[in-house]
Amino acid sequence: METTEKKIADMTIEETFAALDALIDQLESGKGSLEDAFKNYEEGMKLVKSCNEKIEKIEKQILVLGGESLEDTNNGQYF
Repeated sequence: METTEKKIADMTIEETFAALDALIDQLESGKGSLEDAFKNYEEGMKLVKSCNEKIEKIEKQILVLGGESLEDTNNGQYF
């Protein structure tokens, strides 16, 4: 399962998590070559990065809607 970076950018968070789940299943099955495992790992890391970026964007939007600034959240620390 190889997705392009453009396709990853177009995925919703739910689609990204589903793609990650599929990659995890493939890696955990132990089927395939070591080279395939490295490709899947690399693809998974791209998906994780995309998820993190999308979640951060949504968090910022929520803060704006709530009338808070980033400084009000103690530099992103909630606890």
